[in-house]
Amino acid sequence: MVDRHIVHPSAAVTAIMEQQNDWLRLSREPGEAVLTVYLDLKSPHGYLAVRPTLEIVRDFRVTVDFHVYTLSYEAFGLTTRVDSDMQRRPPSQAADRKARMYYATAREYAALQSLPLRSPHRLLDSSLAHRAFYYAKKQNLEVPFAMWIYLQGWSSGWREFELESAKDLLQACAEIGADTSSFEDYVADTGQGVSDVNASMVAAEESGFVGVPH
Repeated sequence: MVDRHIVHPSAAVTAIMEQQNDWLRLSREPGEAVLTVYLDLKSPHGYLAVRPTLEIVRDFRVTVDFHVYTLSYEAFGLTTRVDSDMQRRPPSQAADRKARMYYATAREYAALQSLPLRSPHRLLDSSLAHRAFYYAKKQNLEVPFAMWIYLQGWSSGWREFELESAKDLLQACAEIGADTSSFEDYVADTGQGVSDVNASMVAAEESGFVGVPH
């Protein structure tokens, strides 16, 4: 028996990225109000939220404005600390079950959208990727960038894409057609990207931030 819900990850990535022009059109649609949405590029639920959020534009006169927020694994109880090996250290068995259900639930919702999603083999640091997100956003390419990152990462459980790699993030920008000439300066520890991410996190918290998507 063939499971019709199983799609080869590479085929799924290609098929979904073919929607890029539609995402760009929807994300630039003028509206009577702005819907600000916060994502984390290491969050499976942020991944699941992008396309349904854009569908709101089809039904309501709104403009969707995507931003990022860097979640703390410790604050959300997924691990007691983040060490150099990037492995989860749950505070209890109950917390470990909760974390596993978090990913199991995400897989169920991913299947409804035909999105590839494999549980990650380690914890992730999205700080650098969020600077790269704003680099793409300055060129109005934040939605294709986010989806390219999400698809590459979650299709392999982050085994074939390094979220913390400036080289991989630069490639992501190139893949979606961004001008990469000032990428390294922008995402550097002393670059504008740090300030842009920090400002986004402050704005999120002032709005009553509770998690992603928000």
